[in-house]
Amino acid sequence: MTQEGSSPVSFGSPPSKPKACKCDGERPKCGPCSRSMGFQDCEYAEDGPTRTQVLLEQISILQARIEELETPNLARPVVPLQNPYPGVRRSTSLPVSSAGSTVNLSGGISEDAVGTHLDEALIQTFLKHSCQFGFFLNMRNFNDTVLRPTSPGNIPRPTRFLLAVIDLWAIHLSSSPDDYIRASEGVYLSRALRASVDALAGVSLHHTLIHAIQAEVLLSHYFLRNLRFLEGKYHISSAVSLVLSSGLHRIRSADAFNLALMLPFRRLAQPGLPPPRDTREENERINAFWAVLTLNNGWTAVDGSPSNFSYTGGEADIAARIDTPWPVDIDDDDAAYLKSSMGTVTSFLAGLPDNGTSVTALKVKAMILFEQASRLAAQYREDMLAEQSHQFYNSFNALDALIEQFKITMTISLSSSSSSAHSTHDSRRSRNLFVIHCLVNVATIQLHNPLVFSSRNMGESSRVRVLGAARSIADNIAARAPDIAIGEFGFIDPIVGTLLFATAQVFIAELRRSRANRSIDSIEPIPREERELIGLIESVMGVMNVFAPTCRLMESQLITLQQLFHGL
Repeated sequence: MTQEGSSPVSFGSPPSKPKACKCDGERPKCGPCSRSMGFQDCEYAEDGPTRTQVLLEQISILQARIEELETPNLARPVVPLQNPYPGVRRSTSLPVSSAGSTVNLSGGISEDAVGTHLDEALIQTFLKHSCQFGFFLNMRNFNDTVLRPTSPGNIPRPTRFLLAVIDLWAIHLSSSPDDYIRASEGVYLSRALRASVDALAGVSLHHTLIHAIQAEVLLSHYFLRNLRFLEGKYHISSAVSLVLSSGLHRIRSADAFNLALMLPFRRLAQPGLPPPRDTREENERINAFWAVLTLNNGWTAVDGSPSNFSYTGGEADIAARIDTPWPVDIDDDDAAYLKSSMGTVTSFLAGLPDNGTSVTALKVKAMILFEQASRLAAQYREDMLAEQSHQFYNSFNALDALIEQFKITMTISLSSSSSSAHSTHDSRRSRNLFVIHCLVNVATIQLHNPLVFSSRNMGESSRVRVLGAARSIADNIAARAPDIAIGEFGFIDPIVGTLLFATAQVFIAELRRSRANRSIDSIEPIPREERELIGLIESVMGVMNVFAPTCRLMESQLITLQQLFHGL
């Protein structure tokens, strides 16, 4: 059934009569659908992707996957990006490669030959690096349950779906020389996908829903690392649907009562979750929402597709407004939220102060800035009308100022909290800070990139800003080089490959510009500026080379970058 105007969309009632039926917005089934003998519950799109939409998307994913398997030699982009700056000579800063995306994970091993329980050491390897792949569950609780035959106290064991995904990741990250273990990865993937079918059985229970969200986030990261973007985006959509339909974006909302009054015919989705039993449980719900938003924002910004979240609209989008407080760090067992919140993201984008100072919250904010910069830059056109130009530059200047303010706030927040960091968590913290630093500086690069060759007299200023942001990332790489070189980082968020690619592209463009300004036949030595740029490019590629052997996405991006560099 379809409502008029900005009302939710229901796909229940068919156009069985020439005159359209009007949806009354009742839930779970609108009036016309309830009177129909042939249709089931309505589906409302503002609560996230509907079942119909998810099924249609899954069909398109399977069709595309079949095409990939039927034509494995056909070259496809590593990330199917669209150039956001048509007509601009500078290429988009986000990577495109000619490598194929088909990944063979089967290994030729039958499922009967693979055991059902993994060694504890493999599980611990995954847990050590899990924060880079969207793991948000309380680590202490999870350790107590996953590695014991019975759960301590009243803490439920992980669901079969989540355990299957954890096993898959443990095998995926294994450095075991045993070829048999590595070759069994395809079997574990099949098990994880089969377990996902009944992942929501008992969804009214906290742990079943939260564990389903966690498994979807981990599966998405897994597919993205392995160049299987269609499956990755499908599981992103599934995770988004779960967090929105269960109301995790409105935890501790300060406006729940008024929201209900303003939307009498659009009754808010009932989460179906009991109140959290303790602070840890509430923190898991809060962190679950932000883990999904971070994942969604990063990868929809990378490929230019529409976001599954809306937080900049007016009253029409009020039901989707994000009121959930900023997340705490995964190791902060005793963190509590004493206040309600409202418009968490919109307040941040408006430059209002907040208490989101945890490393996890800073990463979410950096990802939001990266997404906003990428989307705003994609709107730039040389031939904009006066009104459009005025609106664009107002948004541009406001976002630019917010990004720079965030860099300052981030430095202050991290400096004040560094003394309280536990040594056992230093590696996790260090990797997250590296990702945050890359995100916020690439946000600057993305925002200013379309203006570098603009005819509106801002080109030189934007070129300096872009180059400065790229140099900041290179300086951070140099400062962390020892940890990266000795493998202290181990594994890292797969989006880092995209961020480093964008950084190296800045230096390549600058090197090309420098060479264009001098004679090709010159017998003079290579200028110091060009030698420095070459060193910066090689430094970025060196970091990518550390992670490339264990990440197919990073490997493909590195190959593309090397081709660009050597083609100068």
